[in-house]
Amino acid sequence: MSQNVVPLPADTESGFAERISACNTSYDILRLTREIAKSHGFDYFSIIRLPHSGETTLSSLSIISNWPPELVSAYDQLGLLENSPVMKALRQSTKPFLWRLEDVNRGRPDGRDDEVTTLFAAHGFHRGIYVATQDPSGDRGAVSFSGSRDTPSEAELMELSYISNLIYEKVCEIKKSRPTEDQRLSARERECLHWTASGKTSNEIAVILNLSEHTVNHYLSAASQKLGAANRAHAVAKAFRAGLLD
Repeated sequence: MSQNVVPLPADTESGFAERISACNTSYDILRLTREIAKSHGFDYFSIIRLPHSGETTLSSLSIISNWPPELVSAYDQLGLLENSPVMKALRQSTKPFLWRLEDVNRGRPDGRDDEVTTLFAAHGFHRGIYVATQDPSGDRGAVSFSGSRDTPSEAELMELSYISNLIYEKVCEIKKSRPTEDQRLSARERECLHWTASGKTSNEIAVILNLSEHTVNHYLSAASQKLGAANRAHAVAKAFRAGLLD
């Protein structure tokens, strides 16, 4: 169901800018970006890097996101990143990219138009915007907002573009200031991430490891914090890249 959203007053946007500036951790950004998305009528958001040569998974690009892990996992298992029309558009232009699910995947080179449309529709992704961004070193990224609401107005696009660039700039600042020394995961944290990577829920992991579900969630939260990850899927991806999971 679509919904009409009235653009926020300028002082509200200014308030978001001040709050972004005050963020100190990835979790601060996660909570604030979720609030920004909701205030504009969007259900989902993501902050990503654009892929370098050889990168083939969406999970490896994700910096902070509230996308359903099931969606990201299915997307990567199907190998859909290589022919993504969104990635193509972001490489070709710095203008905000607006998409509608019924149109954006039409004519994919891999012929998987219907498959991709069905996957995203199942998770409530029908409309959205990607704002191209760039960090101080020149690496490009994007901030996206998605859901079922109507296409943003020109005024709202300007607001979202401004906010998105501030968000990405702050994320890069936080990442740069974070200690680089290896923060080793405990054996239990590694076990919980291993079973998460295998598709197990907290309840299922609790049964496997003979722990309470609360304890499992605690280990996963601690692991995510150590890895500077925004969610479980991001933590799993970062642990694999760091060689902390087999």
